[in-house]
Formats: sequence, structure tokens, C-alpha cells
Amino acid sequence: MSLLGPPGAPGKPEATNVTKTTVTVGWKRPAHDGGSEITGYYVERKEKKGLRWVRAAKKPVSDLRLKVTGLTEGNEYEFRVNTTGSALRITEFVVANLQPGGKYKFRIRAINAAGTGEPAQIDDIEIKDREETPDFELDAELRRTLVVRAGLSIRIFVPIKGRPAPEVTWMKGDVPLKLRANIENTESFSLLIITECNRYDAGKYTMTLENAAGKKSGFVNVKVLDSPGPPSNLKARDVTKDSITLQWDMPLIDGGSRITNYIVEKRESTRKAYSTITTNCQKCSLRIPNLAEGCEYYFRVLAENEFGIGEPVETAEPIRATEAPSPPESLNIMDITKTTVSLAWPKSEHDGGSKITGYVIEAQKRGSTQWTHIATVKALDYLVKNLNENEEYVFQVMAVNSAGRSDPRESRPVVVKEHQPSEPSDVITCRDDIEEPRIMVDAKFKDVVILKAGDTFRLDADVSGRPPPTLTWTKEGKDLEVTGKLEIKLADFSTALINKDSLRKDGGAYTLMASNPGGFAKHIFNVKVLDRPGPCEGPLSVADVTSEKCVISWLPPLDDGGAKIDHYIVEKRETSRLAWTSVATDVQVTKFKVTKLLKGNEYIFRVMAVNKYGVGEILESEPTLAVNPYVPPDPPKTPEVTTATKDTMIVCWGHPESDGGSPITNYIVERRDRSGLRWVKCNKRILTDLRYKVSGLTEGHEYEYRVMAENAAGISKPSSCSPFYKACDTAFKPGPPGNPRVLDTTKSSITIAWNKPVYDGGSEITGYLVDISLPEEDEWKVVTPPAGLKATSYTITGLKENQEYKIQIYAQNAEGVGDPALVPGTPKAEERMLPPEIELDAELRKVICIRACCTLRVFVPIKGRPAPEVKWSRENGENIERANIESTSSYTLLIIENVNRFDSGKYMLTIENSSGSKTAFVNVRVLDTPGAPQDLKIKEITKESVTLTWDPPLIDGGSKIKNYIVEKRESTRKAWEKPEHDGGSRILGYIVEMQTKGSEKWTTCTTVKTTDAKISGLIQGEEYTFRVSAQNEKGISDPRQLGVPVVAKDLVIAPAFKLLFNTFSVLAGEDLKVDVPFVARPKPTITWHKDNLSLKQTTRVNAENTENNSLLTIKEASKEDVGQYTIKLANTAGEATEQLSIVVLDKPEPPTGPVKIEEVTADKLRKIVNVRAGGSLRLFIPIRGRPAPEVKWGKVDGEIRDTAQIDVTSSFTALVLDNVNRFDSGKYTLTIENSSGTKSAFISVRVLDTPSAPVNLKIK
Repeated sequence: MSLLGPPGAPGKPEATNVTKTTVTVGWKRPAHDGGSEITGYYVERKEKKGLRWVRAAKKPVSDLRLKVTGLTEGNEYEFRVNTTGSALRITEFVVANLQPGGKYKFRIRAINAAGTGEPAQIDDIEIKDREETPDFELDAELRRTLVVRAGLSIRIFVPIKGRPAPEVTWMKGDVPLKLRANIENTESFSLLIITECNRYDAGKYTMTLENAAGKKSGFVNVKVLDSPGPPSNLKARDVTKDSITLQWDMPLIDGGSRITNYIVEKRESTRKAYSTITTNCQKCSLRIPNLAEGCEYYFRVLAENEFGIGEPVETAEPIRATEAPSPPESLNIMDITKTTVSLAWPKSEHDGGSKITGYVIEAQKRGSTQWTHIATVKALDYLVKNLNENEEYVFQVMAVNSAGRSDPRESRPVVVKEHQPSEPSDVITCRDDIEEPRIMVDAKFKDVVILKAGDTFRLDADVSGRPPPTLTWTKEGKDLEVTGKLEIKLADFSTALINKDSLRKDGGAYTLMASNPGGFAKHIFNVKVLDRPGPCEGPLSVADVTSEKCVISWLPPLDDGGAKIDHYIVEKRETSRLAWTSVATDVQVTKFKVTKLLKGNEYIFRVMAVNKYGVGEILESEPTLAVNPYVPPDPPKTPEVTTATKDTMIVCWGHPESDGGSPITNYIVERRDRSGLRWVKCNKRILTDLRYKVSGLTEGHEYEYRVMAENAAGISKPSSCSPFYKACDTAFKPGPPGNPRVLDTTKSSITIAWNKPVYDGGSEITGYLVDISLPEEDEWKVVTPPAGLKATSYTITGLKENQEYKIQIYAQNAEGVGDPALVPGTPKAEERMLPPEIELDAELRKVICIRACCTLRVFVPIKGRPAPEVKWSRENGENIERANIESTSSYTLLIIENVNRFDSGKYMLTIENSSGSKTAFVNVRVLDTPGAPQDLKIKEITKESVTLTWDPPLIDGGSKIKNYIVEKRESTRKAWEKPEHDGGSRILGYIVEMQTKGSEKWTTCTTVKTTDAKISGLIQGEEYTFRVSAQNEKGISDPRQLGVPVVAKDLVIAPAFKLLFNTFSVLAGEDLKVDVPFVARPKPTITWHKDNLSLKQTTRVNAENTENNSLLTIKEASKEDVGQYTIKLANTAGEATEQLSIVVLDKPEPPTGPVKIEEVTADKLRKIVNVRAGGSLRLFIPIRGRPAPEVKWGKVDGEIRDTAQIDVTSSFTALVLDNVNRFDSGKYTLTIENSSGTKSAFISVRVLDTPSAPVNLKIK
């Protein structure tokens, strides 16, 4: 047969990644899946001290790991894993131990209760390994793009299968994954883990499975949410002397989010710090204006997405802000021969912001459109050779710099041929004419030349002297060189210095020196450029470094930019980041305390001076690590307990070996109960002493202690734990056990008992020892085990019959054995007769309440020697027929099943033996409906009423009788109930028969289908008896007769009123209806009277009568309707009269005089009571209450004068104050109280008196 069973047990679970509230549990698949795919796992947890296993997840887990949440910090847990599988019929079986390569036949038979069926056969099965092509299954999350935040781990778990086990290969793109990824492969799954992923881990991951049966591949797309990578292809385009246009491409890696903008920064090649150009560039190009001509710049671009700013891309080489130079002003023909032409030209006036590196010379023959390159030279002249004689040429020259060529400057056309010399001149005598140089400048250059940064300044001077002097410009002792921004023009007798785009460093003293053989002259031009400040003088020092703060300091800049330094700006950045963050923007001094640093981070700080022209250059610090210069202290020495009581201990310890470089500011003392797991902090306040008194301990518990030291760097590791110390007072040997006594004796044993010692010596009693001795001997023998007894009773065995013994008992604790307690007398080993005893527990001594139809069980332990005879009976001595009674020598059990109200009552238990007898009882109350009331009889009959009396039921059903239900029926109507059994056929009807008094004949009155009938045609005063029979298809049932004969007569009821109250009120002008219900038969005569006069009925006042009520209506009531109204009812059975009062509520009439002054009463106290000074105050308050209330007078803002007179009766209270003054003003309180409640009131009293004396009198 083939059987499929449950899967095997999963591998032992292991806990990883434990936090204070979570644990990640992992396990391996079962070795055998039971023949069915495992659909999931159930993970259960249990606290180490608990008993119940609780599921950690509501649904089965398909993965081989689960993060268990909701745990309690400090608790220990155990975990176990169960498998779940599909419900399968067992129709498979694994046949083991077959021969490889052999061929087998198999057949299977089914078996049921009738026997074995026909077989199904499989022939020629060859035994060989089965191959299965590799396969895997990606879950829904992996089939989509796997999205992971940067810094987290990429986990790709793929279940695999295949036979033999396939080889697994992981690739990212075309590159095998080896170093970056951690790959775990088993026969059933492959797990790829990349920890702390970044943007470069995004991409397509391909998994390939391969074995002898085949090959299969699949891929997972991974997106890492990170800041973007660097933009690509950054290059400069359209470079001019003051602007550069940058262009770049989007980053290859966008960080899994759309690029929102770009940040563009620049720095001069001579500086290290970048400055931001823009932070919100939306395109992949940007024109950067306002650059300094000739200055070299580096540029970098950073992309930004929703996750942050990405990596930068930087220009590889500096880019100079320059353009092509201007062409030379002229191209002059200096000399011509038959094959050469000598050319000369002046220097270009503008070099385009970049040094002119040379000049390009080209030539063009007459009649040609092509220019021929001749040469590129650095000088300002050139001899063109190898020209054709008598050929006409035009030449052009172009200046060249790093930005390109200038526009060409053409010469005049020239014909190449030999020129004849002119006639010679007269004789000339050469001699020197010497004149000392002089320098003449405008008056403005004699003062300081002041200009703003970015402006151009020009220094002009005229020079005289013979021969013409040599002119040189210097600054700070150094010769000035011509650059793109500095131009020096020299002529024989004049010179000019032109500086463009002036910077702060261009300020200073410019010296012009003129010299010739006759002497020299000089003039100093003082130039001041107003600019933003230079860098602060360094170094930027960082001191007093801790993990959270530091102090930086610097010196003011040497160059203040020509204006006062207003303040300084301080910024910081972490060395792992590119962006600077502001620390302070208005620092007035050259020192600043930087706070809110992150421990362990490395920072660079920078400072910039600010004047009215802007923010100056940057001074940066060296990288600084934010760590404390000190460390937490070493652990203190192992603590010891020097003194212990039952709830306190004094703990002492020693200084740590090292304080970590910072003074110890606090010690933290912790304790742990031996039975607990958690450490509890003992001291709440700062502790600097080396001892501490621990209080609030639990007596008898054992505690260990540890101590931690704290300094400015933090808390040390805990000290070594102390030994366990017990919270108890100083221990001594215990006192003697109490009340030693003999419980029982036999012919070979004595059973004794005792109580714990009154004094345990301050230590727990660990056991008891029992010694025995013969009466005439002093040698004692220990009869208990050496370790002692834990119980407080013991049976001494192996004794001689009828032999007397002395017995003593010792208690022992940790300190030793205490004093003995001697059992009184000399107990004898003999059989003991015990009178019977009944032990009723607390529940049986109360009333046992049980619901009807339940089972009553009364279990009573009994004692007696010999075993007593047991007898149960009811209170009146009756035997309990329905009871099942079970009795032994130690207990008796009474069982009554299906109890009802008749089982309520007192059950007597009697036990008896030769030593006596004992009786006890148990009260049982069966909760059931009550029995029938007893002794129902008619006490009184009148023409309109019947008075019934009865006694309570003998059985109240176990509950107090709440009320009685009284029913009546007319004797002429008889209602009955349906038969309990209809005979198996539907009831067709009921036959009603009657019999007159004195007759034996029954006459059919009527046949009805309902359970009541009205019998007519009876003779008044005649007595009748009735009976009813039910009828179905089978016939007529036996009749049911009315138990009491009925006399046919009319019902007579004397009039009676049913009023709830007798006083009626109405607002004046409104209608009043007075409804007076009554009962009477026959219908009575009704009359109304008002104030003893017959009520005159009008359209406004009238009465309407019916069989059971009279309605008096008064429309638009007025004070005339007030009075006493009388209604009278009369019929043949009697009369009835009722008085009614009607009150009309209306406004009062004017009061009648004369006006009298009376005492102040409660009605007058609702307002302020005014009394003149010197007079008497009388407060009179009516009160009521039962029992008579207790009265208390008080004053809110003080006490009532001792001379006050207070009178109290059951109906009023009075407060009298004579000769009152202003101090008697205020609020008086009255409180009355009895057992039914409390009531309070207050009275405001104002005494009209002269004002008191002024206060705060002083001389101003």
C-alpha cells in the first residue's frame, strides 16, 4: 500500500536580530514533506516561566523566517515551529531498500470490511535516479520590481527545486555576483543578501539554475531608492570673457526617483571652496554670467531627487573666462626686396582675457581668393621670404589666445621688387642732450584713489627728460607684468596703467619710476579698492572639543576690504557630506561655541568676515572629530553588604580603577531578586558616597547588587555582581514548637502534631526532629529522618503495644536546633476509640441552593473509630426514597437526581458507633416555581365585592414569594385548557353539558371549537353544574366536571370611586377637566354639589357621565370656581360620596393693612438683610425633617460672636445678635442634617455703620 503522512518536523528554530520588543526566528525545511507540498508554518512562542504556547502570527508563514513582535523587554521566550499541509488521502507509499538497476513489479489491493479487492498491477519498473528539470517560483513581490531604501538590505529569497540539486548562479547584468553579495544556496531555496545597499546596487539580477536535466533562468528587477548618481558629459560651451555656458547629460542612475533639479557650483582655480551658483536648475544646461575676465574656474553639477542630493561631476580642467583678442591696430610694410617683404604691427589693444600666445600671418596674391598661411610668430614683426618678384600681395595678421584667433588686420597691397636708394644726406654730428627725468600727474593722483570692486582704474602720468627716460611700474617692490586685466601703456614721454575688474588685492601702492643718464624720478599712486573682506587670519583653531560641542577661534582679516567688519558667519559640514550648514550668521567676536554636534562625526568649520560690501573669503579649519576628550570610568569594585535586616541592606563598594579623565559625579546602585530577571535601580537621587542603604526589600528574598559609576562621558559598565544576600533580621536558634499533642494511637504507633514555634530565631524553619524515650530512662532516640520533617505532624511506628513513651519535638533553622517541646504526659501505644465526628464545610453550613431538574450532591467527611454507621433522613424522620447514598469510613455522599420543589428542606445526617453518635443537618433550597397557596376561602361578600384570604404555599420554590396572581371568571362562562393528549387525531370540538340541582340527567348545552362557551337560557336563582368533553375523529373523551356548582343570578356591585388624588389645580383663564372613575352595577345615579349646594350646570361648567366615569369640565376657570366639590353615586347596591378640592392659580389681591414689622423669616432671607449698627439682628428660619435634624450655624468669613443666642426646635431655628456692628456683616450659613440627608442655606447680612479707619497713613 502507498501512504502519505504528515510532514516531518522543521529544523530547530534559531533567533536572530534580537531587539527589546522583537525577535527574528528562522528555521530549516523538514527533511520529509509527507508526500505533499508544505503550504506554511505555524510559529508559536512561550514565556520561559509560562505554561501556554501562543501563536506568534495569526496566519501560516510561507517563508522560513518570521519577525515576532509584541514581546516584553527583559522576558525570556521559547519558540517552536509546526508545518501545515493540504488534506490528502493516503494513497502513496515509499518502498525502500530496492536494488539499483533492478526491475520490479508492484500491485496494490484495497481493503474494506468485506475483505480484499482485486489488485492493480504495474509491470517492469526499473530502479534508477529520477531526473527533474530545475524550476523556481518567484513570489508576487519579486515578479514586480523590488523596491528597497538605500542603507537597508536587499533580500531575494527564491524557492527552487530540481533533481539532482541544481547549481545556482547569480548575475547582475553580465557580471557574476561574488564579493558584493552574500549568497546562500540549498536544495530547496536560494537566498541573496546585499547589506547596506546603495544606488549602484539597482539593476537586473539574473538567477540561473542548471543540472543534468536542464537549465532555467529568471530575473528580478531591483530599484534602490537613493540620491542620484553624478551627471555625465559635463562640458563648457560658448565661453566669453565674462560668461560660460555649461552643458551636461542626466545621471545614468536616478536613485529610483525623478530628478527634480540640479545644483551648479563654481570655484576659482586658486581656491579650494566651491560657491553655489544655483540650487534650482531645471534643465541640463546653464549660462553662468558675471565671471572675472581671464580668471580660471572649476565647475561641478549635482543632481537632486526626493531622497537627497547626489554625487557631483566636476570639470576635469579649469576653464578660463576669455574670448578671442582684438586684432592689431595696423599692419605696416617696413621694407621690400625682390623676394621679401618686412612686416611689423603693434600689440593688440585687448587680449580677450587670455594671454596672446602668438600671431598668425597669411598672404594673398592678386586675383586669388585663397589666403596662404605664412607663419605663426610671437614677435611683433616678421620677414616674409620666397615671394615672386613683381607679384602683388596683400598680407593679414591675426592675434591668437586660448580662446582663438582675432579678426584679421590687412596690409596695403604691395608689389615685390627691388627699390633704388635715394641721394645721400648732409653730414650729421651726433652728440648727447641730457635732461633729468620729471614725472607730472594730475592733482587727483596725489591723494588716495578710491574705487569699488569690479571697477576699472587708470593711473596716468606725463614724463619729461633727455634722453627719453626708461619707465617702469612696480608694486610692493615687484615689477608689474601685463595681464588680461592689467595693461601698461608706455610712450616716450607718457605712460598709463589700466586695471580692469578691480579686486581687493589690486589695492595698494603703485610706484612709477622714470630713469635716464641724467637721474631718476618716481611717483607713488595709492589705490584703495572697496571690496568684501579678505579671509580671516588663521589658523581657525578648534578647542574644548566634546561629543556635543567645541569652541572655534580666529583672528580678524588682514584686509578688511576698506570697510569696518560688521560681523562673522560661521558654518560647518560633516566630512562625509558636501553641503554646508549655517551655525551662526551674526557673530560679533572672533570666538564662538558650536553646539549640537553628533557624537563620532567628523566636522570642518569655516568662517567668513562680512562688511558692508559683502561676505568675505573663507577660512577653513582642519577636520575635527566630535568625541569627548575623556571616556566613561572603569566599573567600581565589587559591592558588599555590611548590614542586613528584613527590609533593608547597606551596600558598600570601592572607587573605580580609573575615572576616565573626568571626576565621578554619580553612582548608580542596582539590585536583582534571585527569583527575578530584571535589574532594578535603587537610588533615584545623585549618589557620590561609597555606601548606600537599600530599603523596600521583601523579607526572606535574596538579592545581588551591582554598581555603575558616571562621569561627564557617561556611565561605566556594571561592576561585578555581589553574592546573594538574604533580607532577614539577625538569626538565632528557634524556640520550641507550640502545642505538642497526640492525634491518634494504635497498638504499634502514635501520631503527634504541633504548631510552628512562636519565635523562629529570625530565620526560616528548615525542619523538625522528634525524639522518644521510655518513661524511666533518660536516653532519647531520634525517630525522624536526619534532615528533619517539613510537616507539623508525624506518626511514630514500630512501638510496643501498651507501652508508654516520652516524646519531645525540636525545631531547626539555619542556626541549628532549638529548645525541645515535650508532649504532655506519657502517651501509650494502644488502640484508640474515637466518637463519631461530622465535618461540614462552610458551604454546607449555609443553605444549599440548586435549580429544579439538576442533581443534588452532598459530600460530608466523617470520622470515628470503629467506622460509624451512617443514616440520612428528612427533617420529619422520613426516609429519602429517591436518594442514592454512598458511605465509607471517611465520608458519606448523598445524591438526588432531577430535584424539584418537593426536595427542598432539611436533611438530617446521623452517624453512630460504639463510642457514641453525632447528628448534623443540611438545608437544601430547590429553586422552582412555588406550590399552590393553602386554605383559599371567602372571608366576606358584599353586593359589590368579595374578600378572599389564603395562606402562603407550603413550598415557596426556594425563593421569596414576590406576589400573588388573583383571577376571576363569571360562573356562566367556563374556560378550560386543551387536553394534554389529542389521541393522535386533531380535536374537532368540545361538548358542554349541564345538570340542574337535584337532577341526575346531563343535558347538552352547546358544542364549540374554542376553549370557552357562553350558556344562555338559564333560570335566575337556579343552581347548575357543568362538564366538558373533547371530541376527535375516534370519538368523545371522558368529561371534565366543574368543581363548584353555579347559581344563575345578576352581578350586583355597590358604587366605589377609583380616584388617585382629591385636589385639582388650574391656571386662571385655562380649562379644567376632572375625570372621576368608579365601579358600580347596575349603573348608578350621579349628582354634583359645590360648597354644599347643587352644582348648576352651564355651557361653561357641566358634567358628562358614562357607565364607569364622570367628567366635570370647567372652561376659562376663575377664582369663582375655587371651592369644595362633592360627587355622589347611588344604585340598588348602595351609595358612595367623594369630596374634591379645586384651586385656581391667579395673581394675589392687594394686601390689607396696617403694615407691621415682624421678625426676619426664611422668606425674607433670600435677599440681603440690612440692620443698623447698635440694633438687634433676628434670623428666624422654619425647618422640618424626620427624625428632627441637627442644626449648625456658621459664618463664611469668620466666627459668630460668643454673645450670639441660638434657639433650635423641631420646627424652627433662630439666631439673635444684640448691639451689632460692622464686623457682624457677612454671609451666615445654616446647615441641617439627619439620617436622611443634609440641606444648607446662606443669608447675607449688611450692618449699616460708620466707615472704619483709613489704612496706610504716611507722610509723602
